[in-house]
This record gives sequence, C-alpha cells and structure tokens, in this order.
Amino acid sequence: MRQRRWSRVGGVVSSLALVGVIVTGCSDGAAPGTEAQAGAACDPEADVTITVGERPTSDQAATLEAWENAIAAFEELHPNITIEDEETKYDVSTFSALLVGGTLPTTLQVPFTDIQALIARGQAADITTYVEGDEVLSQLNPQVTGVTQNADGHTFGVVRAAYTMGLVYDRALFEQAGLDPDAPPATWDEVLAAAATISEKTGETGFIIPTTGNVGGWLLTSMAYSNGSLVQEQDGDTTTVTLDTPGMRESLEFLHDVRWGQDAAGDNFLHDNNTVRDDLAAGYVGQSLNGANLYNSVVISRGMPAEDFGLAPFPVGDDALGVLGGGNIQWFSPKATPDQLCAALEWTKYYFLDRYVDEEAATTWAESQVADDLPVGLPEVPVVSEEQYETFLGWIEPQVNVPRENYQAYIDSLPDATIVPEPAVKAQELYAALDPVAQAVLTREDADPAELLQAAQAQVQDLVDAG
Repeated sequence: MRQRRWSRVGGVVSSLALVGVIVTGCSDGAAPGTEAQAGAACDPEADVTITVGERPTSDQAATLEAWENAIAAFEELHPNITIEDEETKYDVSTFSALLVGGTLPTTLQVPFTDIQALIARGQAADITTYVEGDEVLSQLNPQVTGVTQNADGHTFGVVRAAYTMGLVYDRALFEQAGLDPDAPPATWDEVLAAAATISEKTGETGFIIPTTGNVGGWLLTSMAYSNGSLVQEQDGDTTTVTLDTPGMRESLEFLHDVRWGQDAAGDNFLHDNNTVRDDLAAGYVGQSLNGANLYNSVVISRGMPAEDFGLAPFPVGDDALGVLGGGNIQWFSPKATPDQLCAALEWTKYYFLDRYVDEEAATTWAESQVADDLPVGLPEVPVVSEEQYETFLGWIEPQVNVPRENYQAYIDSLPDATIVPEPAVKAQELYAALDPVAQAVLTREDADPAELLQAAQAQVQDLVDAG
C-alpha cells in the first residue's frame, strides 16, 4: 500500500501572491553531488519513490479526490514509481532549513520570482540532461522557459503555468458609459480617457490599483516596464536598483492624472488586492491592472457575471520594454537521485502538461472542469509552442465555456509579447518600498515623484547591498 508523509509548511504561494527572494547563505542548501548529478543518466525502469508536495487539503474535497485519482492512474501507468504526497508548499521563510534537513519533497511549486535565487544558491537540481530531447518538455514555449535557466543555458525547473499582466475591465460599465467593450484601451492616454468617461457617466471608479501589501509596487514595476524602464540592472554579480527613471516617473504621472486631473480614481487610495477584486466583481471599478489570470478570482470566487469580465493587453507607452510576466515553476530537489528526478519529471508532465500534447488527456481534463463548473478556455500564456497550443484548443473546443471573444485583444497580443521577468533580487522588498510612493501620489496632489523615487531607490539599494 502506498504510504504518505503528512506535513504542512506555510501558506499557498499563488502567481499573484508572490513571496520574497531567499536571503539565506549561498551554499546552505546545495547537495554535495549536484554537479555530478547534472550529467548522470537515469534508469526509467528503476523502482523509485518520490515525494510530491501540494496535496490538496481535506476541505478541498473535489480537488483532493481528483488529485488522488491522478496519483493512482499515474502509478498504474508507471508501476515502478511510488508517490508519497504531502501538503508541503513553498515557504520562503522555511525552505532553506527544510532543504538542509532533507525534509522537503522531491518536487513542488515555486514562483517565478525565486527560481534564479534558488539556482544561484545551488538549491535547485540541474535537470538539463533529462529535459533535452524529451517529447513533451522540448515543446515548451521559449517565451517563458528562459526564467528556469542560468547564464550557461542549463535548466533548473519546468514552467507549468504562466501569465502576463493585463488591463482588467468591466464590460458592463463600458457599455453604460457609452464605450465599446470590444475596443478596450491600448495606451495609457486611452485608459485615462476611458477612466474619465466611466466616472462621469456612471459615477463609479474609472481606474484604480491596489496600493498595499506590495501589490502597488508590483503594479508600478509593471507600468515602468511598459513605459520603457527597468527597476534593476545586472552587471555580473552587481545589482543596481533603478527606480528614479523616466518610465517610473511617467507611471506616477499617470496615477496623478487619474486622481487629480480627472477625479476618476474613486475615494479610497489604500486598497489591498482583495478589495479591488471585490469592487471589480461588484461593478464598482471600470478598469484596473493585475495578472491576466484574474477570471477565477473575480468570476468564480466573487460572482462577477462572466459576460462582464473584460481583459485587454497591458497598456503600452511609447518605449515599452515588454510586459511583466510570472507564473508557477515545478522545482526539483538537488538532493534527489537521477532516478528520482526522472520520475518527478514524469509526474510533472503527467499532471500539469500532458493535456497540452495528448488529445485524450486534454478532453478528460476539459470534461472534468465542466463537470465541476470550472472554466475551460480562459486566456493564458501557453506553456507549449503556439502551434501545439492551437492544437490543444481544437481538442477542447466542445467544452469551452467562457466567452473567449471578450478577451480577443489580449489573446491576439500573446504570440508577439515580450515577457519581462520580475526583478531578480529583493523583489518583494522593492515592491514594499514602492507601495507608499503610489499611495503618496494618490493622496497628496503636491507629491514629488522624483523625491519619492530617490528615497525608495536608496532604501532598496541598501537592502540589496546588505545581501
């Protein structure tokens, strides 16, 4: 009988609730044989046991049943592999200690923001040998796989879900304001004009973003990318924080114009992420910025009518660098043996990726989603090639239950999107320093963006230099 180890570490780390970069010592989690292991062959027929994190909790009955069914089916397909599942989830505050102690699973999810730090500290297995030439893994979308690689092109994780930032808007409010919901704003000037019209015609908030819990800084970083500026520059091992830039100042000027020029930002400027989602779902906010994977949060969880949820590409400035992206990466322990790594990769493909490359798996997944009243056909950054993703969409077309035509502008933007990753060093500390900057611009008409940014830049640079 299959045995399970039970543990619980911290909370769920989603693609929107991103956590900070690990700040522990450089070698405290590295496995002694990691470099030799990187080129070692595995035996796909060897009897092997792996531990897999993220087992759904008992209060998630349907999801837990599907998870257990998947493990049983996987073990039937691979009788030489035994899975011991546990509830362990990635927690930056305990990760290093658990890795050193050998109590982390063989594989679990980590956020985009942390994978480069894990690679640099020897805290992620080099899986290059096992990925190259693999029928499934070799088809992954190169737009998103770069974040799992080091400077030498070695691979240390598998992207299992990806997203970009987007403009989320209320199609019903657009119609009430006399705007065309099928022609959403594409530039900051157009967003500003739409915000003013929505506020004037409907009395609701034309545009607002969360400004607390590091989310304001996350969104300001996204806006800076769109306006042509990075927030960090890397030169070898040296990281220079660059917050006082033209792109960041333009982003703050936009917030100032929405609030003070057009009076279209509502009357609460200390929103957290959940409050803005609540207000979007309730029809109180016309436009906001967030991860483009927001549908489940505002429609499924909060009851926004599906036909009212609008999604457009992230607005662009004149010198846009690209759009900030993130997502979920399957991490593999550097303490794992080659046979365990190969088995963990098989599980990763089976549970997270097979539906994109196998028609039966795609149909089974889509039918189970529909049976549980969950969405099929949501806009997403494909984790496989564009051609393969189109094939996948063809397989699931009969089960699609969302109005994809409402996201057409966003969908059309994805093939040519330049996805820019989040800052690699002290991301959460950087976001935290920018939160009060956004708050100041929205609450003080005379706030000086340059002064605010210079102070935040110095604060974050000190944190970066301290290691």
